[in-house]
Amino acid sequence: MLMTNASNFVLTEEMIEEFYREGFFYAPGFLTQEAVDKINKENTEFATQQSNDGKWKSNPTVSLAKSQAQFPETVNFLSNTRIIESFERILGDDVKLWMGMYAVVPPRGEGLAWHQDNMYTHILGHMLNGFVALDHITQENAGLWLAPRSHRLGRQKDLNEAGETHRRAADPDNGAPCKPMAPGDAVIFHRETLHHSKTNHTDLPRRAYAFQVASAVCRYAETGKLLTDREDLSPYKK
Repeated sequence: MLMTNASNFVLTEEMIEEFYREGFFYAPGFLTQEAVDKINKENTEFATQQSNDGKWKSNPTVSLAKSQAQFPETVNFLSNTRIIESFERILGDDVKLWMGMYAVVPPRGEGLAWHQDNMYTHILGHMLNGFVALDHITQENAGLWLAPRSHRLGRQKDLNEAGETHRRAADPDNGAPCKPMAPGDAVIFHRETLHHSKTNHTDLPRRAYAFQVASAVCRYAETGKLLTDREDLSPYKK
């Protein structure tokens, strides 16, 4: 049976102001413990798979409809009315799912270098990222780091060689570790906020769920076209 209440989170105007001013805000209790447990359960196989290179890995989705059969609890959380309404308030419009991903840093594994997600596909318009802890997460197990106000700097240059999978920005002067996070806690941040994670020093995988959500009026920088290939979230509201 699907969980009946994925979130009790209450968004405040102060959080929205902090998102635009600082580039992020903390969202304690973003998901319920029931939601965390059920999302982890349906991703157990991926989380426990041996990693060949000991680095961060993810299991992404760009379509709730196509993911419903295999990951119903994850879809239930991403289509939750309370959560979608929070996204709409932050971005000031109807919203689209750019991507969701179950993200794991393997035991003794490495996270990702400093980057902005807008260094991948260049999108114009307001977008947000979410990082939801699915374990107790601290700097001991590859906790997230953020650089306050770095979203004001614009899209950064990629320092990696052409053809590499991931992007890498210059290390910011003001990068700081996030607070320790309990399962279900989240950080919501701007798509151009610099962030990264370090090493998982434990013998357990570090599990989190990351998502990226776009305003319905966002456009691809290269073509100027709307994101018509991405799924609308707003119609999922009940």
